[in-house]
Amino acid sequence: MNIEEFKNIIEPIVNRNDCMVWGIEILRGKKRITLRIYIDSEDSNVDISDCENISKDLSYEPMIDSHLGDDYILEVSTPGVDRKFFDVRQLSSFIGEDLEFKTRDMYEGKRKFIGKLIKCDDSYFSISNKNMASELKFKFSDVDFCKLKPNYNDLIKEYSHAK
Repeated sequence: MNIEEFKNIIEPIVNRNDCMVWGIEILRGKKRITLRIYIDSEDSNVDISDCENISKDLSYEPMIDSHLGDDYILEVSTPGVDRKFFDVRQLSSFIGEDLEFKTRDMYEGKRKFIGKLIKCDDSYFSISNKNMASELKFKFSDVDFCKLKPNYNDLIKEYSHAK
């Protein structure tokens, strides 16, 4: 079973809990498989009770058990401030933010990049940073992983002023 097939099973359960599936990972460990589900919400902040409720609901889903067996680890969490991106369309809300990503193949002599997201469409995204003469454009399907690289100092200042 691939990720899309799992998503077809998981998504209705997550949606019933007023959340949305941000991403799904299946990690094959030495002894057990881990099914990791990231949830988010457009309306409000997702909290631990949302994760707990969805985890409980998913633990009763027989289609997951039939494909992963009885001995797997189920993790339900939020994407967090350094969220991983699973689809190029997820990037559109983060234009102007810093990304950290790794390409599958070498690109201009390297595979790891950090830069400010300046634009994206249905397949590509572009970044820039102070060390680049021009923007770099990447096809999202050529990226091994991509995540938000938050400025923790700014987050701490913002949190301190919110009190």
